[in-house]
Amino acid sequence: MTRVVVVAPLRPGTRDAVRAHIESGPPFDLGATHLGDHRVFLTEHEAVFVFEGPDARKDVEKLLGEPGVWRTAETWREWLADRPRLASEVFGWSRS
Repeated sequence: MTRVVVVAPLRPGTRDAVRAHIESGPPFDLGATHLGDHRVFLTEHEAVFVFEGPDARKDVEKLLGEPGVWRTAETWREWLADRPRLASEVFGWSRS
């Protein structure tokens, strides 16, 4: 299982609009991917997207080519304080 984490910094005062947008669901069909899990976390200053699956990076790259994602990107422009960035995992723990 692999994981991809994308951190999107938010402009001040946009959290509520971002939350409402995220709650409407993703701009792609999760069932059409090989992802096993997808979650979005929201703070006052950023949205954190977590994708997990056998080859999560490949799935995320494929999703980035979908038209619905690009249409949604236009909406996100008004909310982003800076470019989204990938986060690297530096520690992990799992109970066997």
